[in-house]
Amino acid sequence: MADTFNAPRTVIMSKIKKGKPQLESLPDVPMYSYPGDKHDSFKQNLVSFDGGFEEFASREEAISFLNTKLDKTKKIFSSVTDYDGTIHLSDFKTPHDAHVVDICVTEGIVGVAETGSVWLTNKSLQLAAAALLSTDMFVLLDKSKIEGSMHEAYAAINLRETTYGAFYTGPSATADIEAVHITGAQGEISLTVLLY
Repeated sequence: MADTFNAPRTVIMSKIKKGKPQLESLPDVPMYSYPGDKHDSFKQNLVSFDGGFEEFASREEAISFLNTKLDKTKKIFSSVTDYDGTIHLSDFKTPHDAHVVDICVTEGIVGVAETGSVWLTNKSLQLAAAALLSTDMFVLLDKSKIEGSMHEAYAAINLRETTYGAFYTGPSATADIEAVHITGAQGEISLTVLLY
């Protein structure tokens, strides 16, 4: 009786094995670079996507800027160790609780000159929802971590070491409704990269 039930499965599996295409090796993709100065291109492309930047001689100066610039009466979530926010990871029971975050301060892992993007992950953010639900984002980025092209950026990151990662390119925006450009359509209204 068991053979009667397994027979269709056996037939189907044998047909799948026979019909399996021969595996082809993936082509070698050249490492495309991006022309011009990486730092200038990063800043220009970031601004072209409504992002902003501030430049500092050191990380300490960037942290000092945050201490003087950010309004501590707001709900500030910080995932960096050298800047303390006003709300902490332990204050969130679920990611949905991050809807109260006004400002998210985090660490950029890799910058991309070609697009003005910054690679962020669940490790650098600690709580991705805080970045997605905040009104304003401040991203610390070491200038030496700016790559020229997207090809070079993907070579510099390891997609397997985190469960979430995204290239953030300026604040949330849309232009598909009557071709009107709207910044902050479904996410943060501003994204500022603090280059040091």
